[in-house]
Amino acid sequence: MVSINLSEEYIRIEMLGGFVIVYNGLRIAEQVKKPSKVWKLLQYLVIHRHKAISQDELIEVFCAGDHINDQRSTLRMLVSRARSTLLKAGLPFAEEMIQAKSGGYTWNNDVRCDIDADEFATLYRSASACADENDRLKLLMQATDLYRGDFLPNSSGDLWVMPIARWYHSLYVNSALEALRILTNMDRSVDAEELCLKALHIDPFNEKFIGFHLRSLLVQGKRADALAAYKRMESMFYDLLGIEFSGELKDLLGQIKSPEVKPGATIDLILDEWREGADSPGAYYCDINVFKVLYQIELRMAPRSGRAVYIVRIETRHNPKDRSGGVMKQLGMLIPGSLRMGDLFTRAGPDQYMIMLCNLTYEDCKSLVNRIIRKLDAKYLPKIVRTTINPITPISS
Repeated sequence: MVSINLSEEYIRIEMLGGFVIVYNGLRIAEQVKKPSKVWKLLQYLVIHRHKAISQDELIEVFCAGDHINDQRSTLRMLVSRARSTLLKAGLPFAEEMIQAKSGGYTWNNDVRCDIDADEFATLYRSASACADENDRLKLLMQATDLYRGDFLPNSSGDLWVMPIARWYHSLYVNSALEALRILTNMDRSVDAEELCLKALHIDPFNEKFIGFHLRSLLVQGKRADALAAYKRMESMFYDLLGIEFSGELKDLLGQIKSPEVKPGATIDLILDEWREGADSPGAYYCDINVFKVLYQIELRMAPRSGRAVYIVRIETRHNPKDRSGGVMKQLGMLIPGSLRMGDLFTRAGPDQYMIMLCNLTYEDCKSLVNRIIRKLDAKYLPKIVRTTINPITPISS
């Protein structure tokens, strides 16, 4: 049997985005999304590798609630299985990586072990202490590149993982936001867009990341991409969280939809640009703020125009567990095809649509709404709470 000098060996452990032990190019990774107690024990020992962990502590974490008479025997079996798992995976000194010590167990620190989470925290601290903005950006970009995902995501529901994962996640958010601030100040919008895409993959509901992403697209002249991204993320907020964007992001939508008139442009050129999309079939979808402005215009015009204008409201029953947002998505597809080109509609919150109908009678409006509801899949019909139809009442002069 060949003797192994542990002090000459080296392993690398990844804990950001998943648990992997790397040895001589061999990647030993947890095989399932819900890791077994064997893998969780290995993770726990690595996290607390600088101390001996008592059997009582390990029993409380891994054996409590199992209703097993001999929990110490169960723990010894769990340790043996952990060693065996690493040995079968190709780590030649696996038996020696978990040591019995002081009535408990400890990770063997004689083997050099680099951990990505430690490197990430070191880069963050170095960046925070760096006075030069260029050097700070370099360190921050290295840190964000190293953060491939949250800390031990497959064990994220374990109480001992939660506070550590939250801490690393907060460091990542701070790192990414500071890097985005510097990139924006340096007019590096392409790099900012790339970082935003990664940041939103890790934290898709962070409105600051969304804001930086939309602004990076605007600076590059990607107005259509910015509008598409806004609508996609707004729907995600509605469907998954049941909430609206903040006022800051809604203000940003105004910038996306309001391109500046180019100096020297002729009136014909300006109007041609503004016509883009106006001839698309069906009703016109607009943001709730635009809908409000158009409603106010109709209020002012009503005494002179004499035309009938009705506001229709379709409310649904919100279900936070329905991650697909089924009924609202289907309504969003049915409404434009059921209305005329001159009609307007908007999503007025997580659970409702508003429609503006012109030159129709009340009965016509009622028939139109019923037609939309009848087109719904039968499984969605019970989710319609109510529909209301209100005429626009002219403002008294």
